[in-house]
Amino acid sequence: MVGEGAYRMMQDNRAELEKKVGIPFEVVRIAVRDLAKARSAPSHLLTDDPFSVVNDPQVDVVLELIGGLDPAAKLVETALLNDKHVVTANKELIAKHGSRLVSLARDRKLDLHYEAAVGGGIPLIQPMKHQLAGNEVLKMMGILNGTTNYILTKMFNEGAEFSTALAEAQACGYAEADPTNDVDGFDAVYKISILASIAFGQQAPFDQVHREGIRAVSKADMFYAALLGFRIKLLGIVEPVENGRILARVHPTMIPKDHPLASVNDVYNALWLNGDFVGDVMFSGRGAGANPTASAVIGDLIDVGRNIKIQGPASAIPYGPYMEMASMDDLITRYYIRVLATDRPKGLGHIAMTFGDNDVSLAAMELRPKSDSNAEVVFLTHPAREVAVQRTLSQLKEQGNVQEIASCIRVEA
Repeated sequence: MVGEGAYRMMQDNRAELEKKVGIPFEVVRIAVRDLAKARSAPSHLLTDDPFSVVNDPQVDVVLELIGGLDPAAKLVETALLNDKHVVTANKELIAKHGSRLVSLARDRKLDLHYEAAVGGGIPLIQPMKHQLAGNEVLKMMGILNGTTNYILTKMFNEGAEFSTALAEAQACGYAEADPTNDVDGFDAVYKISILASIAFGQQAPFDQVHREGIRAVSKADMFYAALLGFRIKLLGIVEPVENGRILARVHPTMIPKDHPLASVNDVYNALWLNGDFVGDVMFSGRGAGANPTASAVIGDLIDVGRNIKIQGPASAIPYGPYMEMASMDDLITRYYIRVLATDRPKGLGHIAMTFGDNDVSLAAMELRPKSDSNAEVVFLTHPAREVAVQRTLSQLKEQGNVQEIASCIRVEA
């Protein structure tokens, strides 16, 4: 648990932390769900009433590490209204209410930090707020969920199907019994919306981020990806498009095997960013787990402590209300499409003609017979509009010789 990790780090490294902060600190109250559970913290610090923490006049800084919205949203708001600084690791809270809460903190000259909400122990938020802030962000792509990256790595390296790799991830403790939040892309959506909000200075509505999970990715797709020189990753992608709008999306993506993100495997996370002055930069490391996330939490706490010591201005950088988001219809990229078809005269020609009729140009094709009468056909397109590709797929489904559109995966250079 992150809370346990943060407490142990504060105790084990107390002297070093106080040296870096310049003032002493003390844990005065810890809210837990179950008082009967054995914990490393002394029992006199524990309470099962979290509002007693945010209302305690002895408390200067609140660490919110419970996750979700209820009661976390009310707790953080109450803490700020009580003039307490806040450090949170809550990605859902920041993705849905970040602009409002950061503005509240700023108005009250308080710190609200959330480095641990995205990327666990990987420093992403602070570099984007400060060192990279002078750049116009041209594109960001990130592996933001360790569970899905572990599953996709297993599928690629071992030829496993999704269900087998998921079961192994659950057995290792990397995936929950209900893996929906990870494998269906919700976790990555929260994180990429936070990064987009910081990069472009306005709240990115999480519910306008296109989302697809990895359940439909098969070992056959992994085979063809390798054959074509690609790797498949679940990526969160953000980029500006026409008229000042931002396009944000989470979906399985093929990337060239020599792209820096392609070699990020297992439970590791990474963010690749292209800025107009800095060029390409990438951050990588363990994106989850109690200790890496606790490390980011304590890093934020040190920043808060330094501001308290010098009575300096709050370092919460507010961003504006909701930005204008583009739809997937505005996307132009390459596509990998796998079709199961009846192998008959002119059948392949009819399929290829359907692509051409919709202005989707084909860059490569691979045909593999599955039986005397059936074949698996893989197409790799040149850059095409999403709406044109989706129209093509709809028309292919109506063709008598097309048995199934088995896969459609977007390709990023």
